Amino acid sequence: MLSLRKYIVVKGNPILFPSELIHAEVAGKHNEVDSAGFFVVVKEKGRKRVICIGESTSLSISSKPETDQKLIASYLGLE
Repeated sequence: MLSLRKYIVVKGNPILFPSELIHAEVAGKHNEVDSAGFFVVVKEKGRKRVICIGESTSLSISSKPETDQKLIASYLGLE
């Protein structure tokens, strides 16, 4: 079963959290969020890969899949 989780990127750093939490609450009032959305880690041909999708309605900001996928994969030690 794939686990869809949420993320925000603040100052080039990904912050990953469970989907039950709200993007805006995790971001707080004083952080400038670069992007936000949902991510999942999938296994393809024996390798794990990050896929980012969607947007945060609470922050009115969308994901930047190409950039965010690399950031999160690196953060998780998958690259």
